[in-house]
Amino acid sequence: MTFDENFFFYFVLPPIIFAAGYNMKRKEFFKNFKNIVIFGVGSTILQFIVFTFFTWIVVQMDILWKFSIETGVYEPFTLSIMEIMLMCSLLVCTDAVAAVSIVKYEEQPKLFSLIFGEGITNDAVCIILFNTVYEYAGPHSEFTSTTPIKVLYGFFKLAFFSIFIGLIFGVLSAYVLKKFRFLTVNPVIEVNMVFVFGYLSYCVTELFHFSGIIALLVSGVVMAKYSWYNLSPQAKQVTSIAFSVIAYAVEAFVFGYLGITFFSYIQLDWSW
Repeated sequence: MTFDENFFFYFVLPPIIFAAGYNMKRKEFFKNFKNIVIFGVGSTILQFIVFTFFTWIVVQMDILWKFSIETGVYEPFTLSIMEIMLMCSLLVCTDAVAAVSIVKYEEQPKLFSLIFGEGITNDAVCIILFNTVYEYAGPHSEFTSTTPIKVLYGFFKLAFFSIFIGLIFGVLSAYVLKKFRFLTVNPVIEVNMVFVFGYLSYCVTELFHFSGIIALLVSGVVMAKYSWYNLSPQAKQVTSIAFSVIAYAVEAFVFGYLGITFFSYIQLDWSW
């Protein structure tokens, strides 16, 4: 079994991201939004710069070696500055699941919202960083004096349009559910309508080569804030539970799927 990126990114990942946005503890999140931005955005960018700088210094020292399966000997291992930036954009991505699991929202709501919010924004910033650097990290790319400006411009451009598309579809879903009341007579239809609008934001954003994950997360937050009030009483209870159950099942599938497909890379150099 090999890893299918289209299957993973278009069928497996969206339910997890949408549930995280739709079931977010929004009150505490926006109450501590300033601190979350400082830790999730500012510290992530700072770590990216520091990691890139020190990794570049280590590479310049020529102390890195790799084992070649073809020759059976160790060879010097080098990375270009763009490859270093691409790698560091992944290294600064943290996993807040373990920290969130030991903090109870009922006992420490502020700490929980800070950890969860930092994890969400950190993931968002890392995704945007990776996509931005990847755009300029081709096989013939060169690091020039204008590269940091291009990366910074691409970062803000990707962030703005991804968030904007997510807001558009979130507001559109609230409008449709409010004006077309015949769509709110069946909880099953309502649940599907809510998710379809979120999934559309993901697909449209990816179609324009922006970050569909960010758009899906934003649309989920917006729909939980505005579309939720236009649902029937039954659907208000069903949506959050249904999305949580689906996301939990898909997360369990992801661990198994990634574990099995990992062995398809055993023939690569770094897998010895």
